[in-house]
Parts: sequence; structure tokens; C-alpha cells
Amino acid sequence: MPHTQPAIPANKNYLGDLITYWLLVRSALWNSFDRVWVQICGRLPRRAEGPLICYMNHPSWWDGYMAAVINREVLRQRFAGYLMMEEFQLRIYRFMTWSGAFSVDRHNPREAARSVEYISQVLRQRPDQAFYIFPQGEITPNDRRPLTTYPGVAHVVRRVGAATLCPIALRYEFRSEQRPEAFIRFGPCHRATTPVDIAALTEEVNARLTAGADALRDAIIADDMGNFGLLLHGRPGIDRFVDPLFGLLTGQRREPKS
Repeated sequence: MPHTQPAIPANKNYLGDLITYWLLVRSALWNSFDRVWVQICGRLPRRAEGPLICYMNHPSWWDGYMAAVINREVLRQRFAGYLMMEEFQLRIYRFMTWSGAFSVDRHNPREAARSVEYISQVLRQRPDQAFYIFPQGEITPNDRRPLTTYPGVAHVVRRVGAATLCPIALRYEFRSEQRPEAFIRFGPCHRATTPVDIAALTEEVNARLTAGADALRDAIIADDMGNFGLLLHGRPGIDRFVDPLFGLLTGQRREPKS
């Protein structure tokens, strides 16, 4: 696919991906977050229902790492993951190509079209491929509304044909721990109708992503963790050591946290 390759194509590499995930992604999350939570809405997609296109809101620098976590810990690598990254960022973090990252230049229509055609060809090859995309195009404050999205998802779907789509909402909050917690709301998945209407599908993607981000926000504000599962533990903050010691000395027990 030389004529449709972006400036920096993916360079999927099993060992490189493994090293990047465990030494970079997991270690960074362990050091920076108290816990990572996930809420699964609906059921997880099956390989035969792919290719899978996951469109995510983009509130933080950490979002690309979360895509890697979702692919490994939520989907259990039933799909081979690819991630679209801004070219200037990928030139700095070039090792991310080992995990399926490839470049896009939103400010150059020709280069953006090459990136869309590139991932479309990749997804057409096999159903067990997943594409992670941030249709907002840039990091945007979590609660800014209206949520604005570009039509990249719709353009990929039009070229791929049958595909499963999944909205994923991300949020990061300080609750009752020293370190922040990360929250993932996965799904529910849906199928795109064909033939694809670019404007209509972009509007649907926007509406579903907004609804997911709003639902995640509301659950956290209400401290409603009943539908969340603990995905990853991080490094305990000092409160995890001091509070039990204080309890031993005073006889007051710390209330367990959800």
C-alpha cells in the first residue's frame, strides 16, 4: 500500500508492542493513577463482527494509553489494534508505531485522506482488526459542549463497509484518594447502516459520544459505581498506609472505598 501510506505508517511488532505496553503504558498508569475502572454497556464485540471502530472522546494526554489498555484488558486482544495519532506527536513517540499507531495531519487534506485510505485498507483485510480514533481531533476539556467531531469515522466506514462501531467515553477524576482515578465507559456497540451518509453518521457518532460522556460524568458525580468493574490497580498513595496506622492508634476504622 505504498501510495496510500501516511507519513508514518504503523509498524506492528509483537515484541515491541509487548515492551511498549508493560514498560511504558502499564508502568506509567501504575505510578500515576490509583485505579482504572470500566463500565461495559451491552456486550463486547466478537471477532466475526469486526472490523471494530472505537471512537473516543479526547479529554487528556493519557487517552492513547487508555486505548492500549482497552485493547488488552477489556477486549483481551481479540482484535489487533490501530491508533491514529497527530503526525507531530508520533514523530516524538515513534515507538508507538509498534503498537499500531500511524500518523495523520488534519491540517493537510491530502495527507489526511491518505491516512483514512490507509486504515480503511487495513480494516478491509481481516475482521479481527480494531481502529481507535479521537474524532474531536484534539484534546478538549471534558465537559465542553457541544462536543465537536470531525467526519473521519464516517469516511472510514464508507470505505470499509460493514463494521461494528463503539463509542468509548473517558474521564479522570480525583475522588477520595491521593492519586486520580481513570474511568472508561465502553459501548454500547452499534452497526453502521449502508450506504453511508457521511453527515448523518457523523451526527450519530457525535450524539452517541456525547451521551456516553454525559452518562459517565453523571455516574461519577452521583458516586454510582455499581456498574463499574475494577480494571487495574495503581500504586497506593500515602493515605493507604497512613489511614490504617491512624486507625490502629486511635481505634477508628477507615470506611472502605468503592
